[in-house]
Amino acid sequence: MRVSRLAFLTAVCLMSPVAATLGQSVPGSGADTDWHVTVYPVLAWVPLDIGIDVDIPPIDTGGGGSGQILESRIDGAFFAGVAASNGRWRIEGYGLWASFGGDRPERPFLAIDLDLIYGSGKLGRRVAPDFYVTGGVRRLALDYDITLGDLPRFSRKPGVWDPILGIGWHRVRPKVEWHAAFDGGGFGVGADVDLGASFSVDWKPLPHFGLTAGYNILYLKVSDSVASRDLTVKLTAHGPTVGFGLYF
Repeated sequence: MRVSRLAFLTAVCLMSPVAATLGQSVPGSGADTDWHVTVYPVLAWVPLDIGIDVDIPPIDTGGGGSGQILESRIDGAFFAGVAASNGRWRIEGYGLWASFGGDRPERPFLAIDLDLIYGSGKLGRRVAPDFYVTGGVRRLALDYDITLGDLPRFSRKPGVWDPILGIGWHRVRPKVEWHAAFDGGGFGVGADVDLGASFSVDWKPLPHFGLTAGYNILYLKVSDSVASRDLTVKLTAHGPTVGFGLYF
């Protein structure tokens, strides 16, 4: 709870001056800090490696178990996002849908189907040329179906809110943009651990239009209580992203 209050107060403190800045940056007002907006309608993510671990502790006379998938699959993963910056301040919002799965034919037998909905909103303050400190919140929703050995089938749709803190590097030029970011959250408030890292390059051959490509890494550790058992699911995925952007 202390971490949640700190993240909330930090966001409030950051939002006050950025609101004032937005008010000063009206087109035609003579302000020398114009806002630039980028919209990414579609970004496809192609994870090259997916790792999913499951840990179920024993309870009463019933056994527990743990396992890791050996054969993974990805049914689909897509991003969409928007970013706005005036150099000093940067606002970002991203959404992700991904459908994963995997099996472990050896004992203990493990089969997992997992849908992930992942949305974040961040506010960044520039602290050095091209470098920002960021804070915000992330919404994490899981829809999983797990079969582990002889244990009862687990099927749930938990959703949590995570405070997140991070850093970003954004170098914007007329024809090329470079972006890199790392953030972490959860802190036991929502997810146990919520880590993300990304790198991308935008090439803008035409006015207001560009192509983007990069690499994303995601690690999640989420605990959930099912049938009086504390189920822990760990997800690791990384791979390239491709898409296009609209620049205003």
